[in-house]
Amino acid sequence: MAFENITSDLPPFAIEHDNRHDLSAYPNSREAAAYMLSLPEQGIAGLMYTWVTWEGKASVATCIFGDGIGEKIEERFEEISVPKTMDFYDWQVKGLHMKILEPLVSAEFSFKGKRIELDYHFEAMHPIYPFSSHKNGCPPYYAIDRTEQHGKIKGTLKVDGRNFEFDTIGQRDHAWGPRVWGLNQHYKWFHATTSESAVHFFEMQSFGRVHLRGFVFKDNHMAEIVSVDHEYTFDDEMHHKTIDVVAKDSAGRTTLINCTRFATYQYMADPLITLNESPTVVEIDGKKGAGWCEFCWNKEYLEFAKQHIQYAN
Repeated sequence: MAFENITSDLPPFAIEHDNRHDLSAYPNSREAAAYMLSLPEQGIAGLMYTWVTWEGKASVATCIFGDGIGEKIEERFEEISVPKTMDFYDWQVKGLHMKILEPLVSAEFSFKGKRIELDYHFEAMHPIYPFSSHKNGCPPYYAIDRTEQHGKIKGTLKVDGRNFEFDTIGQRDHAWGPRVWGLNQHYKWFHATTSESAVHFFEMQSFGRVHLRGFVFKDNHMAEIVSVDHEYTFDDEMHHKTIDVVAKDSAGRTTLINCTRFATYQYMADPLITLNESPTVVEIDGKKGAGWCEFCWNKEYLEFAKQHIQYAN
């Protein structure tokens, strides 16, 4: 049985929520799944993303970047009609093929585009974290629910005929329901993973409130984050360079995380916001790993703030 030696402060989660949901009763909603690839030793990072609207229009974006590639490559296909009967046990959109192997535990992901080919196996290292486990649930403008999970990943990346093998650690997420990007004045979506531990937090600022969700997994115990303190530095484009975090959880533990980016990317998800992506080299309580941190900015604020970057650090 998966995770039988792991204890948790969080309630169990129904396996059917790993699959595609019927969103026909929720106009303007969407469902999305993302897989993150951080290979600091090779100077390569990747974001693999697929989403489908409540009307059955599916999209795919695969982005590969970093000094190991030499340029940023994005292959994107949007608004492709898919049948209501197609689910995440066999999800196929253009060159993307995603499959649930064991619900909430393992999956396979492959993509074949013009310049990028990717084959990817994900095996979770801890139970899924659903935002619904928090007493206030998921902020309703961002999803009915969403899940986050870290695990071991193994596969092959091919870019313009060049092969890169990987056997490392990574992250994935899954969300379904409303997605009103512009209601976030700012957020930090943070992941840090080592072979033994994992930390995730999502700090969202909207309607004058700060929403915090997340977990710490270490010493075979999973607990909800109750507070985070963070310090970070920016470059001249206001893209984060370092992120240092002190996380406290419901088990009474304090976890120290230090992150340094090794690549940058801007992902355009909505006209109102900019997503600054930084895959990172990570230390959790002194143990090395890899991670990802995405800062969301209101575009008008970001452009104004960049003119006054001297006040940022």
